[in-house]
Amino acid sequence: MRTRPNQRRTTLQVRQKRRRVFYAIGGFLLMSYVTYEFFFDTMGVMKYLNMKRTQGQIAEEIKTLEDENVRLKKNIEAVKHDPATLEGLARNRLGLVKEGETVFLIAPDKRERP
Repeated sequence: MRTRPNQRRTTLQVRQKRRRVFYAIGGFLLMSYVTYEFFFDTMGVMKYLNMKRTQGQIAEEIKTLEDENVRLKKNIEAVKHDPATLEGLARNRLGLVKEGETVFLIAPDKRERP
């Protein structure tokens, strides 16, 4: 029996075509996996952007707390070293008066005003 002269060539072409298809599918699957890992994995781009936004919010909160801390330290120093500030706090918060002062309390008017 005689074989066709192009049988070997067609077999070779079929194998090459299968190999190309195999590599194309493998490459596609690999690129899909890498893309998924890049965007959606535990340390992907989405996670990075979320962490960057959270870092900005925390930095703003720290700045606010530092400013408040400075203000409170100034208030503490004023109470420790300034008698007028201490007297003002005693009068406003505790209702204290100096000796010899008269306190007038004005009751709110219960009638409605037009």
